Amino acid sequence: MIKNKTIAAILAVLTFIAGSVLLTVIIFYALGYPFSSIPQNQLFVFFAILVSAFLASRVYGRGSSERAAKATKYLNEILGLKLNEKDIWKALRAVEHMPPYAIKKYINLNINAVDEFEVRIKDYTDKLSEEEILTIKRIIEMPVPELQNILHNLYLETKLEQFQVLAEPEAKPLIELNVKELKKLLFNE
Repeated sequence: MIKNKTIAAILAVLTFIAGSVLLTVIIFYALGYPFSSIPQNQLFVFFAILVSAFLASRVYGRGSSERAAKATKYLNEILGLKLNEKDIWKALRAVEHMPPYAIKKYINLNINAVDEFEVRIKDYTDKLSEEEILTIKRIIEMPVPELQNILHNLYLETKLEQFQVLAEPEAKPLIELNVKELKKLLFNE
């Protein structure tokens, strides 16, 4: 993982440029086409660019460890836990994939996400240790305003808009519903 997001962005751009050029050269060399035939063989160039964009996104994704480091430090301090940076990095990646507008939709419709993701939650929790289960229990037993304060501070640390949306007052009923459902699912409460 790359610790600095700026360096990750620079490396991603360089990966994209180098990958595009290198893959184009390899493709044209392997097929025996002269470079002057690029206008007639744009599909090969497009393929090289597409693969390079994928590689660049993988490089850039590793740069989000700076966010994970900040979030891990904050959560360990505020909750008195010893959370793993790699686990927080995975969680942040999952949060990044949930667009803020989707979270707002969940809030407006007061959707029971625990019910929607019940199978995945059970599969995930089956792999957790007893200590990790107790950590989850400790977090979901916190009062919702306190959880929202933590979400707000996570937004300040990570600049992920998803946390800001969940920290807003209108998200309180959604969080209360899902915490209640999570308690039922995990602890039969």
